[in-house]
Amino acid sequence: MMTPFHSFHMRRMIPVLLLLPLMAIITACDHKDLCYHHKHMVKLRLEFDWSDCEDPERPDGMCVFFYPEQPGLETRRFDFTGLQGGEITIAAGRYRLLTYNNDTESVFFRGMESHSTHEVYTRSGGLFESVTRGNQSNKGIPRAEGTEDEDVVICPDMMWGCSAIDITISEQGISYICVPVKDKEEWMERPPIVTENTITLYPHELTCIYTYEIRNVNNIEHIYQATASLSGMAPNLMLAEEELGRKPVTLPFEAYSDGVSKITGRFITFGHHAELPDPHRMMLYVWTNDGKAYSFGSESPRFNVTEQVHSAPNRRHVHLIIDGLDIPTPIDPPNPDVPGAFNPDIDDWGEVFQDV
Repeated sequence: MMTPFHSFHMRRMIPVLLLLPLMAIITACDHKDLCYHHKHMVKLRLEFDWSDCEDPERPDGMCVFFYPEQPGLETRRFDFTGLQGGEITIAAGRYRLLTYNNDTESVFFRGMESHSTHEVYTRSGGLFESVTRGNQSNKGIPRAEGTEDEDVVICPDMMWGCSAIDITISEQGISYICVPVKDKEEWMERPPIVTENTITLYPHELTCIYTYEIRNVNNIEHIYQATASLSGMAPNLMLAEEELGRKPVTLPFEAYSDGVSKITGRFITFGHHAELPDPHRMMLYVWTNDGKAYSFGSESPRFNVTEQVHSAPNRRHVHLIIDGLDIPTPIDPPNPDVPGAFNPDIDDWGEVFQDV
């Protein structure tokens, strides 16, 4: 038989017992919310495999951008000295990735807020950039026929890089797709790579190396300074898809005389857009030791190197050849002050037209 004392205590205990399951539910909900919003940080290693690079030249370091594909994550940039890579710590989630060398000096970047708009380009320049070491007006300087309206921009730096997609980073492991250039044709049906804690990237050349030689140059001993240009080239590169810009530009670059019979040079370019019909015409600008200035190539067929550019066996390494050039024989005696008196504003050009 329950006494009044027992009845009183039972009435007090019943509300407490009813509250216990409710407190457990509230506690469990709070725990799940905290866990859901917490960013799980994962330590992983980035490695660079350079087997896709033909040229022995290599950069001093690389940067890597992780672009998130889900809300709540932020874009991250990591920089590495050297070519090996290293360890990073990043929030678990889904990403896309871009990497390229971080030792550039001549290029600029824009659209860096997203993977698809990240772009590299160069500034406007002068046709005599290589000899004046600075920008100047291109007004009055002879141009190749049909290229007079092209913008003049400076050559880019040598660049290496690649991209990776479908990256999933979790505490259980990593999956991603980064395809070596040499394996792209065979990769289409393969699944993503799954690893425990490593992403391997395969940088390749993003810019092109062009070399040229003008052979059998007569009266070359009278040249004290020269520079050159090439028209119809791409002004920029979209890094994610490696898509070249479609507006053709003219690139100025250095020219060197061997003092015997040959003028040579080497320059870097983003390349040319294969779908555009714009011609690729070289121009050579020469100053002789009698104070005269001459231009070659404005209408000369031999300076039209379009076919050489388009048919090059390797679009990343193009070698151009122009055979035969006659430098006018000086009428006036050489001027000993000419080497120190270069005038970038000179407009009294002698345009030399030579048939094939």
